[in-house]
Amino acid sequence: MENSELQTIFSALQTGPFAAMSEAERQKLAHHARLQPFGQGATLFREGEPSTDPMLLQTGMVKICRHSSQGKECVLHIVRPGRLLDAGVLFYEEGLPVTAVGVQAGTVLRLDRKALLETLQHEAALGVALLTAMSLRQRLFINKIAGSQGRISVSGRVAAWLLHRAKMEKSATLNMGVTQETLARQMGISRESLSRELSALASAGLIDRNRRRITLLDADALRGRAEA
Repeated sequence: MENSELQTIFSALQTGPFAAMSEAERQKLAHHARLQPFGQGATLFREGEPSTDPMLLQTGMVKICRHSSQGKECVLHIVRPGRLLDAGVLFYEEGLPVTAVGVQAGTVLRLDRKALLETLQHEAALGVALLTAMSLRQRLFINKIAGSQGRISVSGRVAAWLLHRAKMEKSATLNMGVTQETLARQMGISRESLSRELSALASAGLIDRNRRRITLLDADALRGRAEA
């Protein structure tokens, strides 16, 4: 491995949940990682396949999805740079439950699964960071399931999703980066319903819309809708 690539990998391991690692463990793990480019529409791993190595997104965008027996796609999550595609690949025992597909071409940092599991035995802070990330994603899934059963309104789902994104990005201004169709699938609603709700939120002064960028103007009001 060239020094320039190793330095890039080491820098990548200073982001996301890996920022919690000690310097010594980061150095060791860097030697068990490699950069892997992918194209738009490329499948990084597929539902039903044996568990794969964890992948940390560096550039581009990836959707995590499942498909019904009729081929209908359900988007579970949109992954942005600095996040693991699915930390669960460390622990799945009966094949992967989801598929990862490139939405925008980019690069992932592929980490050797065995090496990362060994690192976790010495890095409690990293384990906590991974559990925190997994719990945030699980909350979105729970909201989506509740919404599909009619327990959470469209307004509540959209508000909860916006607040979640703002928390993950640590910014009130969100760059959507994907089509409304993809976002709507992630929330379990139609594109038309999403468009109407975003327009309603903008008219109420809760958000500001500028093409594919949304700025949260009243987080408290959004929180009220999410919890209603």
